[in-house]
Order: sequence, then structure tokens, then C-alpha cells
Amino acid sequence: MRATLEYIKQKFHEYNNLMFEGKLKPLPFKLSNAKSFLGAVFFQREKNPDDTWHYYGFVFKISTVMDLPEDVVEDTIIHEMIHYYIMSNQMQDTAPHGKLFIAKMQEINRKFNRNLSVTHRTTKEEQDSDKRIQQHIICVSRLKTGKRCVTVATKSKLFELWDAMPNFPQMAELKWVVSTDPYFNRFPKATKPGVYFVPSEELEEHLKDAKELIKQGNSIRIKK
Repeated sequence: MRATLEYIKQKFHEYNNLMFEGKLKPLPFKLSNAKSFLGAVFFQREKNPDDTWHYYGFVFKISTVMDLPEDVVEDTIIHEMIHYYIMSNQMQDTAPHGKLFIAKMQEINRKFNRNLSVTHRTTKEEQDSDKRIQQHIICVSRLKTGKRCVTVATKSKLFELWDAMPNFPQMAELKWVVSTDPYFNRFPKATKPGVYFVPSEELEEHLKDAKELIKQGNSIRIKK
């Protein structure tokens, strides 16, 4: 499922009463197209005279990029509510998922039979549900070990990556392509050299419509 604003508000109200004694104040809710997080509480903060932090300006965001099981969406909402609970009460945790967060998460798991965790490992099915059509500039490579790899470039770093990737450890061969296949949505945009291993047959299937790129001076264009 992909959460709606109405669903998020409903679940926030339900879990607020059930797990947080109804003490969490309403805040702005927004849907996001981010693939870097499933949920997040955005905030501002200022340093107090005693070197602690004062948190304010909260915004509750849930990503709708992937089609997720409902229990994962629910757990994501609760996970972010824990963050909001800690910060809105001006509690000073040891880290974003520090001792206070872990203690509250474990309490909720124990009392309400939830499966909250610090991180969620996205499944292949969830990744495949991201059908957005967008342009990706990709370094397709093969290492000396024979492994096939991809690097999806951040466009602002494209020229730097183009020059740096041939020097990546164990690099045997590479080419640059442009593709709009949604398969490549799952890979983070690279700002520095790095690779993601991909099975060769799987990669070739998703490169069928890709167009090879060449670099000429200060421009990069499709190879004719």
C-alpha cells in the first residue's frame, strides 16, 4: 500500500492514544517522493545555554515511492512517532537511535506485539514497485573478478565520476549509458566512486533500451 495523508493522520491519532497516552500534539503531515527514507520527522533546533538542544518546527513525512505491506507502513509511522515523542518533549538522546529511542521502541514492541526496528531492509518486491520514469546516467562496469556493477551518477558530479571511475580498484572495463528504466530507481545517486553488484543477466535485461554515452571535451552526449 501507499499511505495517504488521511491514513497517516488516522494512524497517528490511533497510536498516539494507544502508545503515547494521547500526549503527542498534532503537527503538519506531508507525503514525500523520497527514496532515501520511508519516514522522517523534520525539525529545527537551537542550542540552549546549558549546551542541550531545543527542538521545534516539526514536520512529519512519509514516503510513497514504494508499495509497502501495511504493517511496514504502520511500523514506519510508529517509528517516526518515537522520534517526535523524544524531541517534542525536549529529551536529550545519545544519538538519533540512541538509548531513549531503543528503550521506547522495545517497550512498544513488548506491550503491543509490534516489530519495530531501527532500520528497514527494503525487499526486491518493494524496490520493484517504484515505477517512476526518470533519467539515470549510469556507469556500467565489470571488475577483474568478473562481477558486473552499476554506479548511478549524481548529475552535478558526473564529470568528476567519469574521470574517477576508471581508477576504481579492480576495474576491468566500463561504459556510460543513459536509461529511464525504473529498475535503476533503487540505486542511490553517487557523488563519489563506488559500485553496486548486479547479476549479469538481470543487468542486461534492464539495459536493453539504454543508450551509450561519450564524452567530448566539456560535453557528454549519446553515442551515434
